[in-house]
Amino acid sequence: MKKIQFILLGLFLVSISYSQNNHLSVERIVSKYFVDTLYSQIDFCYSNNSERTYVLWIERDNVDFLSNLNKIKKHFFTVKGDFSFMELIRDGNVASFTPELFDSFMKVIKPNEQFIVSFLKKGEAGIIQSMEKQIVIVDANEIRGLQLDSNLDMFNYSAKSVTILYEWLK
Repeated sequence: MKKIQFILLGLFLVSISYSQNNHLSVERIVSKYFVDTLYSQIDFCYSNNSERTYVLWIERDNVDFLSNLNKIKKHFFTVKGDFSFMELIRDGNVASFTPELFDSFMKVIKPNEQFIVSFLKKGEAGIIQSMEKQIVIVDANEIRGLQLDSNLDMFNYSAKSVTILYEWLK
């Protein structure tokens, strides 16, 4: 009897994790053009098809092997310079804010919203899965201390897309 319960619990957990992944869909589009040489533009179009809110950011290095908790700690709670990104968000004395791509960039993707991350690369696109590993997306509820209110608007990247030169990842 316990074996059956264990199997049912495992199937339930797998079905929950599978359904969570279906809430955020991604479309990958590769375009090519010439300007003295061949360039590839690789677009990752993220669409939030759920009632949840997600937070997206870009990492310079692949952090795919880290748990969501460690990805969150690295981006929001690691001190870079004089403060962590979360300390900056919580500080109400910031007059204006321009994000630094790898340290303080954040896009909140609310229900029924879409955001596009584009990589611009000289030459052929190559393996796009390696580029996608630089993009981190977590459920906003997983980020301890993040208040999704109007105070966050200054830190939420306002555009509907961001373009990254592939050479910045090296």
